[in-house]
Amino acid sequence: MSRTPGRRGIILAMSAELFATKGIASTTVRDIGNAAGVFPGSLYHHFTSKDELVAEILGGYVEEIRRRSEQAVLRGGSPKDTIRELIKETLTVIDEYPHPTAMLQNERGYLREHGLFEPIKKSSRAARSYWMKAIRAGIADGSFREDIPEEIFYRSVRESLWSSMHWPNRRRYSTSTFADLLDKLFLAGFSAP
Repeated sequence: MSRTPGRRGIILAMSAELFATKGIASTTVRDIGNAAGVFPGSLYHHFTSKDELVAEILGGYVEEIRRRSEQAVLRGGSPKDTIRELIKETLTVIDEYPHPTAMLQNERGYLREHGLFEPIKKSSRAARSYWMKAIRAGIADGSFREDIPEEIFYRSVRESLWSSMHWPNRRRYSTSTFADLLDKLFLAGFSAP
């Protein structure tokens, strides 16, 4: 993932698309070079390996998730409002960065085998902490149920958000409308009676 202009940005963008559509293991340096309009050998002037490309794409992507989660918290206000903002920002990132999203969702085995989760752990944990703080604050102030474990709520929402990229009818809804629907679905059930 990159909005970096120039040759390096083109290589990152083309790599992300290929990794998302063909799979990381099935994508060759030659494929990337052809898609980016550079000789495969010249890719090594920009990146030392295919895994370095993957790490840079996902590192930037997960940092963007962390950054937007932080912004959502700053705008949020109440715990419910914060969760609403986190839902909306997560869906926005998924919509704006479909290739890194697909890479992260579909390539977990490859990422684990090649140690590529390590570089994204810090940003990933920070993003998770924003959710957990809002959930705990809502339980503490009585706006969220305490009989549903916070981890179950968090994982249910998170997995629904990420898996929605595969839902065939997802594109029928704008990001804002879809966020409102998920907000109603999850927050109504998690709100204290």
